[in-house]
Amino acid sequence: MRPTGVVCGGAALSAGVVALFTAGISAVSTAAALVGAVLLAGGQLTQSGRLVDLASAMLFLALLVAALQGATTTTVLVAGGATVLAWTFAHAAMDLYADLGTAPGTPVEIAHVAGTTGLVGGSVVVTTLLFRLDVPALSPLALASVVLGAVALTAALRR
Repeated sequence: MRPTGVVCGGAALSAGVVALFTAGISAVSTAAALVGAVLLAGGQLTQSGRLVDLASAMLFLALLVAALQGATTTTVLVAGGATVLAWTFAHAAMDLYADLGTAPGTPVEIAHVAGTTGLVGGSVVVTTLLFRLDVPALSPLALASVVLGAVALTAALRR
């Protein structure tokens, strides 16, 4: 029987790869995102929440670098959403494994992944549509700051 947390762990790695490919618009942002993706995998293998947090910070750094280098609003939003999903799913995988071990948890994980992805994805779509309308311009750096605020709020609510 496979251990609980595999679905969330796979979703976290997938989201990390999405962040890597969307934020990787230059050598510096690609390097930061690649380090973040590798740390994310390492954090999950070692069950280290601090390593997962560091990985998410590196993915966010890649997002900031991409924003500073002129990434589009959509790119910044998608990379930010993927970073949030990677962090959330990685922690969920570790928490579920710690709580359930090898007990069947796949339906819970699938529901969590689907619901969270729908919520974050919906937020990204709505925000992207707002920027496509005649809403006053907002710099990518300001947008990245809003994403950082959302990540900080999520982290505060998790504790």
